[in-house]
Parts: sequence; structure tokens; C-alpha cells
Amino acid sequence: MAAPTNPADLAAKASFVFRGTVQQLNAATLPEVGDKSKTAIVRVDETMQAPQALSHYTGQNITVQLAAPIAVGEQAVFYTNAWLFGNDGVAVRSMGHAAPGPETLALHAAGSDPVTNLENRDAQVRFDAAEMVISGTVSSVRTVPEAEPARGPSEHDPDWREATIEISETHKGDSVPKEVVVRFPASHDRMWQRVPKLKPGDTGKFVLHKPSGEAAGFYSLLGLEDFEPESKPGPMHRLVANLEAL
Repeated sequence: MAAPTNPADLAAKASFVFRGTVQQLNAATLPEVGDKSKTAIVRVDETMQAPQALSHYTGQNITVQLAAPIAVGEQAVFYTNAWLFGNDGVAVRSMGHAAPGPETLALHAAGSDPVTNLENRDAQVRFDAAEMVISGTVSSVRTVPEAEPARGPSEHDPDWREATIEISETHKGDSVPKEVVVRFPASHDRMWQRVPKLKPGDTGKFVLHKPSGEAAGFYSLLGLEDFEPESKPGPMHRLVANLEAL
């Protein structure tokens, strides 16, 4: 078994967490795996935290690139991330494993949905990293002339816009302002296409950040999950509701 490692720290870095039993060492389920000196075939006994693409492997054998030695027949909770997908299954890279016990099992309630568990973890990470988390409505959007490049537009210019958001509730950060200015890229270039494009009337939860190294009078919105519409409540809505219920 691996040297003791904090399961909470491992779970914070892993997307795919499962309880499994080692079936075979120095082996793989995928022919695409060349070096098998540190791999094992592991049966997934219980999926605890997973992205959608890895949520259906319970009961199946998968390939695990090990971070530490383990024995055939040993059961452990593996903290992994996706490595290879193939016709014969999937291979993952482990950052560590730990014996099943109160500390590992307490991270995820028995019978809970593994995809929701991962979404909730990621929402908590975003909440902790944000300067402000608010509920509000976009009242206006304007161009930002001072943010335009001095030269002609290049392929990846963000085409900045500023949205004014009327705050209905502050979940993290300064509770004094009634509104806040948020800058976001309006460009649909591949570098920016997944960033929410705010428009007047948009209502929901906003996860806001101050631009690094700037004493700016605005916040930035740069991630897909930084705006969660009220019409499609998800992980941030659940997190805020849980925090307010405490």
C-alpha cells in the first residue's frame, strides 16, 4: 500500500475517484499502453467522483498507471485522471491510492452521484478562488474603447465588453455595492468562444475575479462556469444554497 497521503488533498486534484480491486499487475486492458511496468488492471467496484465520460465504468476492468506499489487482490480508493480512451476501455493515471476507510469514504456519501460530486468540488474551488460571488441581473452592456488594441485586430483579440450587473445578493465579497462592472470577451474566436457572452436581462450567479496585477475598477469573467443562469441552475446554485442553509 502507498505511504499515507491525505485523501482530501488527492481528491481535490483528481477528477476520477473510485474504489477498486487490483486484478493483475504489469498488464493493461488497452493495446495502446506500451510500457506496462507500472500499470495494473483494476476492477472498478464503486465510482465516487467522475466526469460524465468516466461515470459508467463501475463493475468493469480498467487500466491504472500506478503512483505507488500495490498487490494483486488489494482494494483501494484510487485518485486518478484520464489518460487514454480506446475501443477496449480506458486507462487512467493515478496520483495516489489509499485504503478504504472512514477518511476516504467520508469524502463522498454512499450512493451519491459521482458526476454531481465532481461538479460540486469544482464549484467549491471556483467559489474559493473568486473575489466576489453574486446573484444579479445584467442591466447594460457596452464596448470598451480603451481596451481596443493600438494596432489592427489580430486573430485572438478578445473584443472586450463591459456589463453592468445589478446585485440582488452577495454570497462572497463586498456587500456594499448595488452594482458591479464586469469585463468579458465578446469574441467568438476559439480562444474565447466558451466564455459566456453576457447580454442585458441575463440573471443568475456570477463568479467574479479581479484582473491580476491591476487596481482595476472592474471584475473579469473568463470561464465557462463563471456565469450560471437562473434558468439553468447548477453546481454554483447548489453550493450557495447549501452555504446559506448552514
